[in-house]
Amino acid sequence: MDTIPYTPPENRALSAFRELFGSSDWEISLPEGADSAEDVVLVDGDDHRYHAVLKSFNEGRPDRVTALFAQALLEARGRAKKANFRPAVLIWVTTASRSLVERLIEFHREYGDREPFAVLSTDGTQYVEFPGLRLSERPDHSAGSHRGGHGAPPRLVFTDSFQWMIKLLLAADIQREDLLAAESVRYSTATELARAAGVSTMTATRLINALKAEGFLESSHFLTLVRRRQLAERWKAEYRQPPLAVATKFVSPAPPDEQLRKLLKKHAGVMGLFDAAKALGYGHVKGGTPTIWVPNLKEAESWRPLRPAKEGERPDLILQQLSFPQSVQKGAIFRDGLWVTDIIQTWLDVSAHPARGAELAFELERGVLASVIGDKV
Repeated sequence: MDTIPYTPPENRALSAFRELFGSSDWEISLPEGADSAEDVVLVDGDDHRYHAVLKSFNEGRPDRVTALFAQALLEARGRAKKANFRPAVLIWVTTASRSLVERLIEFHREYGDREPFAVLSTDGTQYVEFPGLRLSERPDHSAGSHRGGHGAPPRLVFTDSFQWMIKLLLAADIQREDLLAAESVRYSTATELARAAGVSTMTATRLINALKAEGFLESSHFLTLVRRRQLAERWKAEYRQPPLAVATKFVSPAPPDEQLRKLLKKHAGVMGLFDAAKALGYGHVKGGTPTIWVPNLKEAESWRPLRPAKEGERPDLILQQLSFPQSVQKGAIFRDGLWVTDIIQTWLDVSAHPARGAELAFELERGVLASVIGDKV
């Protein structure tokens, strides 16, 4: 009987992460002159670079994995600083229990500094928290392992670039052209879509194949999204997990609205949620504190006009970390001197907001977006 060749866990781990990031328009490589075989370089579609430390385990004991996760955080910070990259952590384990993943998430919340991290296992568990790439899956053990998809259909994952391309496919059905920074045109091929989105043809092809595999796309003449109501519900589900956010106050007693405008003339930020809806002409549902999306929350916290809001103090402004920077920033509209999220992004963001977000999302769905995300086009 032929024996199955032994594959070291670190090799299987690297292959699994190559598959994950490679299918999401990220580049993954090993750095030259790396301090360790555990070092990995990740580059996203916007050329943001991360030095990740990869830890692999044959067993998923929560105490052991958590201890080495903590070590990986420290190592990633030190090595990323040397290269002027951002730190990240990758964990691969043969079997990942729910308690293990929850323990790592809780540990990271308490001791991490918003470093992206991901957990993969051969039993199919995936927890990924990277800018533009968020996954949380734990399929049944009988469903099989995380493996290459030579015979498996492509999966629809709402990555940053995929979301931007879906917006482009929907743009022609939006009633007004000033609600999304995209041309109102229809696309016939992956090449046309890729050119408009600013991504590779391979990335556009992956999206098209995934949409077709799940019955969300027809392509008789143009690339046309169908079963849009089901697609919309899948898309909104990506936004149920709240983003990283910080409540702030302006240091000066001057009117907050005036200070906000001055702030956004000096710093990069996109107005979101209810104030974005109001700026776009759909502000009939009020939702409280102004909120802006920022590229780097840690840097934004140190903006001089702001200070952290104290416990029990009503904030003037909420800063939120961009989870999908490409989709948000490319679609943003310049309105009344401020950048605001496009109508589709606004709908997605408010859909899970606890303060009347579902109400505003419903109004948008039955109003301006009725022919965009409804089944009738």
